[in-house]
Amino acid sequence: MEHQLAILLPHYNNIEGLTATLRSLLPETESFTLIVIDDGSTNQMEVDELIATFKSKLDITLIKQTKCLGVTAALNNGLSYILKQPHFKYIARLDAGDKCINNRFAKQVKALQANASLGLVSSYVTFVTVNTTFLFNFKPPTTHSKLQQAIYKYNPFIHPAVMYKVEVVKTIGLYPDNYPALEDHAYFFKVIKHFKTMVLPELLLEYEVNPNSISNLKRKQQTKSRIKLLKDNYNYTFTATLGLVRAFATSLIPKTILLYFKKTFFYK
Repeated sequence: MEHQLAILLPHYNNIEGLTATLRSLLPETESFTLIVIDDGSTNQMEVDELIATFKSKLDITLIKQTKCLGVTAALNNGLSYILKQPHFKYIARLDAGDKCINNRFAKQVKALQANASLGLVSSYVTFVTVNTTFLFNFKPPTTHSKLQQAIYKYNPFIHPAVMYKVEVVKTIGLYPDNYPALEDHAYFFKVIKHFKTMVLPELLLEYEVNPNSISNLKRKQQTKSRIKLLKDNYNYTFTATLGLVRAFATSLIPKTILLYFKKTFFYK
């Protein structure tokens, strides 16, 4: 079927997470095509069997990469496929292990349809452990003007919580590959300069904090990319300066302590 919404989901060796994510999609009322980009998983037979199990309930397209190329390449291969399908108007992101809640897609599509200048919409996000234990709720600013300031201090858009128009990709291109482990933050910097953005003040995603995630395994590389990104986008404002100082400071703080401060002082 030719749906207007494409869900872009890169996957690598996370069958349990992918299973949980697929189950979370079943209650969604907005029709969609789920595009799974398998990044050379070593358990291809299990991936095939899982997709086959859900094929009768969900419209799924599985694209296999013969070897692991990394998440940026997987995302861009997915975007390239989507751009070739003229019926897609919106692209939502999702990662294996994360769960959509509260009829997420219908609400985000409605927001994008209601505002011609709006290019990207995100939402509040609940962070949980792999065992679904609650950690904290992430509630960034909701308006475009405040998000323009926040993006210099941290990434206010949780990647698997966003939905953007295909027009955005046609305008700014694919995900950049010159900010290793930080392609999402770099991409959103481009988006926010060309399109209006917003965050729906509602919890629409459960984000799994996985010890094997890029944020945990490649933290040093991600921090270097963040500093480079903020330098490249530096505009000599107080906000940009504060963001750069913060990036340098957080690079010296252990991940466990950062998580503690987030739970205790910043997010609820």
